[in-house]
Amino acid sequence: AQFAVLPPTNQALWTASLALGFAGAFADLAVPTPTLTLPKKVLGVRVPPFHIDDNFVVPVFSGMACQYVFRYCNFPADLELAKFLLW
Repeated sequence: AQFAVLPPTNQALWTASLALGFAGAFADLAVPTPTLTLPKKVLGVRVPPFHIDDNFVVPVFSGMACQYVFRYCNFPADLELAKFLLW
């Protein structure tokens, strides 16, 4: 079934903003500090120095959450959020 896309309400935008804030906070808490680093050897094989940093995980996780939240709120794909900014 195809539903009509209605312009977002202020309540829906506040809800989406709150959900995205929680998603970003969760992603930030999910990555340990200091960064998670691979050991120098895995099963006797030397591995390159690799680590997972929260500066990588938070934007990726928040962007993924944004897609799901916007889809759940039934926002249009070409939604312009600039007119909803508070100055």
